[in-house]
Amino acid sequence: MASATDDSQGHRSTGLSSYVRNEHLEYWFAVPALAILLALVIFPMVWSLWTSFTDLNLSIVSANGAFVGVENYADLLTSDRFWNSIWNTAYYVGIGVAVEFVLGFAIALFMANYTRGRLTTVLFTLLLIPMMMAPIVAGLIWRLLFQESFGPINYILATLGVGQPAWLSSTVMSLNSVLIADIWQWTPFMILILYTGRLSISEDLYEAAKIDGADRWFTFRHVTLPQMKGVVAIALLLRAMDAFKFFDKMFVMTGGGPGTSSELGAYYNYLLGFNSFSMGKATAMSWLLLLFAVVLANVFLYVLEQGEGGDRVV
Repeated sequence: MASATDDSQGHRSTGLSSYVRNEHLEYWFAVPALAILLALVIFPMVWSLWTSFTDLNLSIVSANGAFVGVENYADLLTSDRFWNSIWNTAYYVGIGVAVEFVLGFAIALFMANYTRGRLTTVLFTLLLIPMMMAPIVAGLIWRLLFQESFGPINYILATLGVGQPAWLSSTVMSLNSVLIADIWQWTPFMILILYTGRLSISEDLYEAAKIDGADRWFTFRHVTLPQMKGVVAIALLLRAMDAFKFFDKMFVMTGGGPGTSSELGAYYNYLLGFNSFSMGKATAMSWLLLLFAVVLANVFLYVLEQGEGGDRVV
């Protein structure tokens, strides 16, 4: 009896070991993750791509998703409002990310070179407060600051005799006002990444440059900047991609106005989908925005790699 039991257990053990050693078992472990990926990413993307070629509109009964070819794309690409939102987005991303990078790099280098210990901790705590704030809250704060009648900024300017600009109701100032709020909130992101990158550079390189008689500008150009190219690329790319899909602070501060003067691409896309319920056109614009973002990322990486003399990655 004992022998039979041992043989049975041994047989089960051998069978289990054989199953565990099965060369295809690792693929079965990946099935749950692949199923989630299929359900939450791939299927919605395929559905949205198909929808972009239909006339689906949730507010029109007759627009039940009939195939219309590239009509949605043609309508968007010939729309002045679409190109206005794209121009505003390009301006917002280009100017905003550039200013955030310059300010962030300058502050990061200052902190790395001249602050130590508790002072660095205190400065980082203060600088990171805006970044940790919800964008909607930041937008509401700046909306109050820019309020034309009783806002503190206009009060100070009026006291100085400068005048009271129409920060949020002027077609010239509205987008720039949102840009100021965004620079205030996201410059700390640049500071954090660039400060960390600066600390990763060996001090031996700076000692060697100092011994050779290099001044600060020469050291920055030939030591700091080359050593931080990878960090700079990551910081710029992440911030640009995030800014490209931005509209929360703009929604709170200006609502895209006056008119469409501060309307960004992501916000116009939102209006198409959740205001007009034109799902076909909204998904088409989503794919166009994705295409622009991919082109932007590839151009940026190409320029960076050309500067490094490397081969293109993407």
